[in-house]
Amino acid sequence: MAVVLVLLATIANATALVLQRKAAQDSARARGISAGTLRDMVQRPAWLVGTSIFAVAVTLQAIALSLGSIALVQPVLVMELPFTLLLGWFVLGGALRRREWIAVAIMSVGLVVLLVTLQPSGGDALGAGWLVWVPGTIVTLGLLGLCCSIAQRSRPVGRAAWYGIAAGIGSGFVAVIVKAMTEALAEGGLDAVLLTWQSYLLVPVAPAAFLTLQHALRAGRLLASQPGLILGNPLLSSFWGVALLGEEVNGGFALIGGFVGAVLLTVGVFLLSRSPLLAAQEGGPRDTSGSATSTRRRPL
Repeated sequence: MAVVLVLLATIANATALVLQRKAAQDSARARGISAGTLRDMVQRPAWLVGTSIFAVAVTLQAIALSLGSIALVQPVLVMELPFTLLLGWFVLGGALRRREWIAVAIMSVGLVVLLVTLQPSGGDALGAGWLVWVPGTIVTLGLLGLCCSIAQRSRPVGRAAWYGIAAGIGSGFVAVIVKAMTEALAEGGLDAVLLTWQSYLLVPVAPAAFLTLQHALRAGRLLASQPGLILGNPLLSSFWGVALLGEEVNGGFALIGGFVGAVLLTVGVFLLSRSPLLAAQEGGPRDTSGSATSTRRRPL
């Protein structure tokens, strides 16, 4: 059930991302990252609808985290990329080719191999204590800030890539916090959530992660920002789950299977991120290899 719910959350996330990307296209993104262009983007209907759907995705993901471990739930989110590609084809136009379908197949096999061999389970987010949470939080937020700082000083491609990594770190850490909140809710209801100090981490972290995502969407091409955005979340959150919060995975030869699955997922993400369809959806250069990419655009 946790996997089913997070798959639904992934579809909702992909829908929100496509709609927000459409809003970013229509705004004055060429002027760079500024308050003016951000205000223009958030006033567009596509952005508002996408944000509403994103709220639904967060709810579904929170329920999934209440039912399963972080290391089980979060890796499924990598399927957001193929869903984004498919939904982008429907909303923004383009044409899927064999290379995209092969990449989707590689990612699907990689995810199944990863989860079946490692079988993540258990964990105790609340039981980890201050000595785990405080240093872990400081290091995580430090990494997020460092990536944003590097992004601000980078050229367009590097800026998009570093903002993508920062957005992945931010969304992964939000999932870790939500996991602690769902445990508190299960143990003592809403009162326990309000008395759990980790819940109040969400107040600064969630807006920061969301704003970083908006910068990643507007900083440059998806082929630069997408790998970090997609892979950063499960990497950061799974590290927290297994290394810091006591979640368990199979050992021995299962680790080899997990490694193979992770490699397949990474390869699939990079292949899809370089798809000519993504460039076409962004208004980028058309594919000139002989298989013309359709530039028709459907109304939202």
